[in-house]
Amino acid sequence: MSLGVLEVDGYPVMVYRKGGIEYMWLAGCPHKKRPILADGHKIFDDKIECPFHRAVFSLVTGEMVIPPDSKTPCSMCRLIKVELKEGRATYYGEPFFPELPKGK
Repeated sequence: MSLGVLEVDGYPVMVYRKGGIEYMWLAGCPHKKRPILADGHKIFDDKIECPFHRAVFSLVTGEMVIPPDSKTPCSMCRLIKVELKEGRATYYGEPFFPELPKGK
């Protein structure tokens, strides 16, 4: 298994490869639209943990498996799936540009 990152339409996209299958997700945590691959993120057992509020998502299904440690609930509780076909991207959700918190 491996995780790579590429830019699609200006958005960072994670490409997770396992057993010859590719899973593509916007590289942003849907909780507060932070860069999920920022320093401190963890990848384990086909899952990724966001370094900001420790929400955990499946890199295979995109589903949130552990909610964020935050007073703010996650209103969109899954990663945004990305598909590339003939050079065009399809986003299964509203894509966003992940941003670090102010002052970081």
